[in-house]
Amino acid sequence: MLHRTLILMSLLFLASPAVWGAEDAQKGYSTPEAAAADPDFALQGEYLGAEVGVQVIALGQGKFQVVTYRGGLPGAGWNGALKQTTEEDTQELKQTIGDLQLKKTTRKSPTLGAKPPEGAVVLFDGTPETLKKRWRDGARLAADKTLEQGVTSVDTFQDFSIHIEFRTPYMPLARGQGRGNSGLYYQGRYETQMLDSFGLEGKDNECGGIYSIKNPDVNMCLPPLAWQTYDADFTAARFDKDGKKIANARVTVRHNGVLIHEDVELPRITTAAPNQESADAGPIYLQDHGNPVRYRNIWVLPRDAKQEARRPVVPAFERFHASATGENVAGGRLLLTELNCTVCHAAPEALANSLIRRPGPVLDQIGQRARPEWLQAYLADPHGVKPGTAMPDLLRGLPEAERAPAARALAHLLASTGTLAEKSSDLQAFGRGKTLFHQVGCVACHAPREGASVPTQSSIPLGDLSAKYSITSLATFLENPHVARPSGRMPRLVSNPQEALDLANYLVGPVEVKPRNPNWKFKVYHGSWNNVPDYDKIKPVKEGESAGFNLGVAGRGNEFGMRFEGYLKAEKGGEYTFHLGSDDGSKLFIDGKKVADSDGIHPHTVNSGKVRLEPGMHQVRVDYAQVGGEATLSLELEGPGLARQDANGRIFLTEQGPRPPSAEEAAKEFRVDPSLVEQGKGLFVSLGCANCHGLTLDGKPLAPKLQAKPLANLAANRGCLAAQAPTAARPPVPAYDLNASQRAALATAVAAGAAVADTRSQIERTMESFNCYTCHARGGVGGPDRSHNPLFLTTIQEMGDEGRVPPPLDGVGDKLRDDWLQQVLNEGAKDRPYMLTRMPKFAAPEVSQLAPAFVKADRAAESPAVPLPESEIRAKAQGRFLAGDKALGCIKCHTFGGHQTPGIRGLDLQTMTRRVREDWFHRYMVDPPRYRPGTRMPTAFPEGKATVRDVYEGDPSKQLAALWSWLKDADKAGLPEGLVGNVIELRPDARPVIYRNFIEGLSARGIAVGYPERVNLAWDANKLALTLAWHGRFIDAGKHWEGRGPGFQGPLGDHLIRVEDQVPLAVLEDNKAPWPAKSPRELGWRFKGYELDPAGRPHFRYVSDQLSVEDVPVPVPNKTDAWFRRTLTIKGAKEVPGLYFRGAVGKIEPQANGEYLVNGLYKIRLPGGGQPILREVNGQQELLLPVTLNQGQATVVQEIDW
Repeated sequence: MLHRTLILMSLLFLASPAVWGAEDAQKGYSTPEAAAADPDFALQGEYLGAEVGVQVIALGQGKFQVVTYRGGLPGAGWNGALKQTTEEDTQELKQTIGDLQLKKTTRKSPTLGAKPPEGAVVLFDGTPETLKKRWRDGARLAADKTLEQGVTSVDTFQDFSIHIEFRTPYMPLARGQGRGNSGLYYQGRYETQMLDSFGLEGKDNECGGIYSIKNPDVNMCLPPLAWQTYDADFTAARFDKDGKKIANARVTVRHNGVLIHEDVELPRITTAAPNQESADAGPIYLQDHGNPVRYRNIWVLPRDAKQEARRPVVPAFERFHASATGENVAGGRLLLTELNCTVCHAAPEALANSLIRRPGPVLDQIGQRARPEWLQAYLADPHGVKPGTAMPDLLRGLPEAERAPAARALAHLLASTGTLAEKSSDLQAFGRGKTLFHQVGCVACHAPREGASVPTQSSIPLGDLSAKYSITSLATFLENPHVARPSGRMPRLVSNPQEALDLANYLVGPVEVKPRNPNWKFKVYHGSWNNVPDYDKIKPVKEGESAGFNLGVAGRGNEFGMRFEGYLKAEKGGEYTFHLGSDDGSKLFIDGKKVADSDGIHPHTVNSGKVRLEPGMHQVRVDYAQVGGEATLSLELEGPGLARQDANGRIFLTEQGPRPPSAEEAAKEFRVDPSLVEQGKGLFVSLGCANCHGLTLDGKPLAPKLQAKPLANLAANRGCLAAQAPTAARPPVPAYDLNASQRAALATAVAAGAAVADTRSQIERTMESFNCYTCHARGGVGGPDRSHNPLFLTTIQEMGDEGRVPPPLDGVGDKLRDDWLQQVLNEGAKDRPYMLTRMPKFAAPEVSQLAPAFVKADRAAESPAVPLPESEIRAKAQGRFLAGDKALGCIKCHTFGGHQTPGIRGLDLQTMTRRVREDWFHRYMVDPPRYRPGTRMPTAFPEGKATVRDVYEGDPSKQLAALWSWLKDADKAGLPEGLVGNVIELRPDARPVIYRNFIEGLSARGIAVGYPERVNLAWDANKLALTLAWHGRFIDAGKHWEGRGPGFQGPLGDHLIRVEDQVPLAVLEDNKAPWPAKSPRELGWRFKGYELDPAGRPHFRYVSDQLSVEDVPVPVPNKTDAWFRRTLTIKGAKEVPGLYFRGAVGKIEPQANGEYLVNGLYKIRLPGGGQPILREVNGQQELLLPVTLNQGQATVVQEIDW
């Protein structure tokens, strides 16, 4: 097969005049029947192979352009990046088709044949009647009853949706703009290009392009002579009364059912447009460019863009269902769920069980969350106050005179549930909140506020948050949104209360709260002082009134000072005690005299002072200075007849006492009216509020009373589904302001009844309801759309999309462990530190049920477990080697606990086995692209063969089993080679090396010993125990010898075993008594140091009141790895009854040769005589050896072999 990679544009546009004459370039065919005369026509088109899509473009005279796409065809599997272009002749093309086992495919637009909805203007249906009635003079029918190019509609339009089907001719010898050229002009002003651009790049002057303004997001052009569709939503430019343009036109376009332009702004008309831009409506114009382009099934649905903006925005519906044609049952069921239709209209049991639950917000404490003024305005006009809300207008169905009073009564009811706490904004928190909002995932569902813009229909509206919330109330909601919204549609993204407060500061915006009942006058000073300065000598930067010590008005968190002045009313004369607390410094003055002093830089500290006061008013002044860190200020008092209490309750703004509110303040203040509360209760249940919302008053929930028609009895064009909600109906009909697409989808779903109850549909419905598809793709559906994609950010740009975009969920039930999958869905996760978007906490049972659904849908049959090729401890060593920089190099791209890689920092290897399944891991490692197309993860086993040939003779299964075994140790696993730089390796080449420092796994008095026999140990001087042993490399001193030397250092070598954690000698009542749990010191043992023998080996010594012990481990060389023979010499002045040596703890298996296998890792031998006792005490096995002193001495020999 010959492949000559060419530049596509030069191939299609730079044809030589010597080869292609002008006459040949114009030759083409306008029908498939005519084109069949050219043998190339049968070969051109689209093909599919194994994970590949191919487009074959006929260039004439047996030449073809072949474009190969990795993953599938454009709009159907191609990842948008990997693509190859070649030129081939007929013979080469046929060979390519055979070699790649390609099958020809014929794609059809899903909107082909779409029927005009109610209210649509049918411009052309193939009949002479529509041709004559709807098109200006000169319009012509082709022989096959299609519409020819170069026509203008009689009807003119403002805002509209249009469906048009078109067919470009087959012109193999033509190039560029001469190859099947026409165009769809909205209002005769703005063009979406029509062209045979099959297989091209997708430019603004090619098919699907908005001419000279924007390229299509993807080139969805089908082969010539295939019927194609445009489905477009057009919003006309807006002009003021003087004819000045105040808003550009906008358009959304789907080409063959695929979104290629979303809410694109059209700043100017197309150059060749027949009409100039104005406020006037305009026609549909189909351009004539000299090529036989044909059209059919053209209809236009006039729409009111302003009214459409009021519709409930359900992002998954807008993205996947809003432009659906025919029976849009899936979209309708989504709306049944998200608009909560079945809480009023009872659904048949089968249908109800298939819908995802969405209870409305709980209103028990709504008065603490939302401003009463906002509540009243929102209830009166929910779609005007918050366009896009799913909340219906319940009051529009009332007689007009009743609407405003009803909104007022309901607002008083809701306001009676609590009082909103106010807080002034913090500029530093505002900046942090801005960063959080645009990084952690908020903008996946909500439109970004600065910089990038996204189409409004793809984002859940927020409305005017500053009108609804205070900073405090929004922060409380964000910290735990599920309390107020149990549906889980609003997940928790913040990780702590401070983040919630930061986000609230940003979302509410700068707020200077004017307190309703101020009791202090304040002055703010900017500067840094170690002690409270004399503010009389400093000019304040700000002055005002506050309720309590409001430090937030300073406008900064550090380096500021404040003075608070007010009046204290002493009801009785006598001695008063004041308690002044602050972080940092503060001073209290009463009647000009200093009473308490908490000056200086310190954490919150309280100092007290006493003063005698006469009855009456006394001037109070508190001076405060903040340097850095926490900023706090408090004042308490106690005195005659007064227990200790917050002084703010007795401080007033003026010497005359509380200041009455001004007439203006009184008029603005919302005061709950008990009589209106009672009216609101009645309306709450009669209007249907209680059907959606929980509201408990005085411990009693308000029960719903509204009973609407059952869902199955609803008419498709009446009630909630009517184009205009009826007014003055009883009971009132809620107005959702649904658009035509939503009404049609709901009507279809109601008529269709129950959904198919299978696992796949359950997953799809859940992911749509919870907007999972905005971040994650699954089954070729979803993932960030083009407008949202740039909003996903990373700290490591080199990782590409894998480092930015949340992973696809294809096969997730096969990949992840059941417990981890459940944890991620229930609690959220942040295992990709480089990915700034977080997995939120949904806390909804329907999301939790995704875990078993994913498993059922995805889980592959378990392959037989691969047995370890040798003992587990040795397999771990090989796994550790494989992960290092001299083998597979896993640590070159993956972090390992706290150890960072110098380049890309992928997922932490220590978390691998708690996240993914072993069976999946084995399959994935052999072929990563199969499971994650386009991944940067290299294939360590190309074509199933190992690249490391000297481990297990290159057997991939054995290597992966060893790697998994090492990974299972997680944070206890030995460090792979090449992970730590600046290694200062201690090498015991000729004599043992002793390293006394902080050893990982031991107490602070660890002693590590490396022997020339390449076997090592770590002995714990606190526990008097030989704790660790390992083979190979000894230890890295770099951590402790460089810098300040913090932390514990682990061994460098392999085959690490843990031998004992406690002194191995104890006195027991009998051989059934439990081993002492007390520390060696509590048992009377004392470490006496160690001595070195002539070979440099340490002899460890420790004593008790009765005994002295010498513990001498000596390496014994072996064919493979050395082992230890440990000799304990025990001396005492007299016999010690009940003395035992504990030789092993854990799972102990006696072997035929007298050895004991411990925890499946190492063997213990006790060759020094005596009968060992294998016992089980307190749920664990122990190997004991009785010790008897003979003439004041006993010897215990323990051999440790692994």
